[in-house]
Amino acid sequence: MVRVKFGKEQYEAIKKFEVQHHGDFWKLIMDKMGKSDGLSILDVSEEACLFALTLAENHPTNKLTIMTSSVRPTFDFPVNVQYHKGSILRNADSIAQSGPFDLIIFNEISHDIGDIDGLFKKLKTLLKDGGQIVLFSRPKNPPLPVPDICLMLWRKLAATKEELLASANAAQLNSTCFSAAVPISVDKVQWENILYSGCFPAVKNTPKCDERTIRDFCVSKSGKFEFEEKLLIVMLRK
Repeated sequence: MVRVKFGKEQYEAIKKFEVQHHGDFWKLIMDKMGKSDGLSILDVSEEACLFALTLAENHPTNKLTIMTSSVRPTFDFPVNVQYHKGSILRNADSIAQSGPFDLIIFNEISHDIGDIDGLFKKLKTLLKDGGQIVLFSRPKNPPLPVPDICLMLWRKLAATKEELLASANAAQLNSTCFSAAVPISVDKVQWENILYSGCFPAVKNTPKCDERTIRDFCVSKSGKFEFEEKLLIVMLRK
């Protein structure tokens, strides 16, 4: 069975979710940047790179570099996007010529990356003076609606605010944090496609959480998925 499939259907499901529920977050980030055009952006998320792709689509003067070890999406990217498969910790030299970057994004950051101290130190070398690193993190509790089989790994992988700030301090980066709680109501077919995409590390990395497990989990739900989404946004700069 397929564990991750990230095609146009999954991309559109995630994009719809972002527009409905996360618009204020991205406006905040763009306000902090001071502009949304002419940016050099690096996305190192181990997931869908959704916001960065949207910035590339909507602002053709932006240049986006994606580096991820995840499965490459099966749809075409905008012409101003470069895709590199690899680990930012091991393969950063291959994208160094595209930098330095105004904005570096890591969505769904967790201990899945391994060495968070090393990650921040590496990203610092790729960041322009005055640039921003933006991280999105989720708490151990409550997790999002995911199959029960994923819950143990979710809690193991989740990075706490204290851990992220300690790593930022170790890399000599200045930090600003925002916590948010967002009421969510989402159609179960849309949520099914979001889970398929591999955008949540615990879902992607739980070996027995395959396509059938996700489908059965969503089909068994009566009505929409309704929950409060909790997010930590961490912004880092030199």
